[in-house]
Amino acid sequence: MGTSKGYIPPTTVHWTHAKRAVSGYIKNGDTGSRANAASKFARAMRHDMTTSSTFSSAVGNILAFARAVSKGGINNALQDFNRSDLIGKSSEEIILELINEFTHSGSTTEEYLSAEAISAAFKELEIVDMEQLKDFDPDVLLKEMLIEYIKFNFAFRYEEKILMKKNPGETKVIIQEMNKYISDELHNKLKLDDLKTVDYNRMNSSSIVEKALEDAYHVFEMFYGED
Repeated sequence: MGTSKGYIPPTTVHWTHAKRAVSGYIKNGDTGSRANAASKFARAMRHDMTTSSTFSSAVGNILAFARAVSKGGINNALQDFNRSDLIGKSSEEIILELINEFTHSGSTTEEYLSAEAISAAFKELEIVDMEQLKDFDPDVLLKEMLIEYIKFNFAFRYEEKILMKKNPGETKVIIQEMNKYISDELHNKLKLDDLKTVDYNRMNSSSIVEKALEDAYHVFEMFYGED
């Protein structure tokens, strides 16, 4: 996880506020500055929601696939998604191929971050077989992917900036503390219970993810006002 050397931060007002808040977090390292940095970062990300369309689409497909597995098993789900070629393949290969398909093999920055987030969420939930998807409520699965996506995005944009002020060990601690904060806040405060009643399909799932992502950003924003 880290910042792309070619990454150029946006210069809009929300990203300027985020940069200033992250600088304060790097300098002070306390809980207040961390919460403020997360809040301003979340607000900037929410104002640039169009950049997350790949993530919304990819995760929407994961949720729709999970729904298909729940209803008819892995082989029927693969047929529904026109991936009969994967029937009989190893679980590891199926997971990798589907994530690659849904994120276009990570060929752009956004696709790469989406793929990394989905893979990390699967690892966190200990999903090693797509058949396991039927054992997870959609809100649990989606929340974990949202958490990982926000964590990867923060590190991608700011790890290099932190390294300019701190040594690698200190930078690792700062990123880990922010990751824990993001995870704890969303696990405890993001409510996605209504997803259990949604009839997922491949046409509307991305809009469901987009709304959930926006709700996730609001969790961090509610504690701090505008600069």
